[in-house]
Amino acid sequence: MDADGTEFCQFELFNASCSSNQVIVIDEAQYGRQRIGRCVTRDYGHLGCSANVADLLDQACSGLAWCQFSVSSIRDIVNPCPKDLTAYLEATYRCITRTIFFSAVL
Repeated sequence: MDADGTEFCQFELFNASCSSNQVIVIDEAQYGRQRIGRCVTRDYGHLGCSANVADLLDQACSGLAWCQFSVSSIRDIVNPCPKDLTAYLEATYRCITRTIFFSAVL
């Protein structure tokens, strides 16, 4: 996948998958209320509150061929918006070919 920021709503799962000879690399991940879109359909205020969670998704998913992550679990770790507003995840990842290095012992 080479996407332009895919939205994953609060009670959805972030799913990333690559072919069998590839692994996931997280490019970007923001959690909050960035803009009106698929997950936030009306402006009730507080748009623009977000936190960079790329490190969190990187730890959970990078280097794997498949990863599933509950968006709602991010709220327990970081919550950049007022707690009565529903936040969402916007993330991009790519698949790269897995490289295996062999070390010769002499």
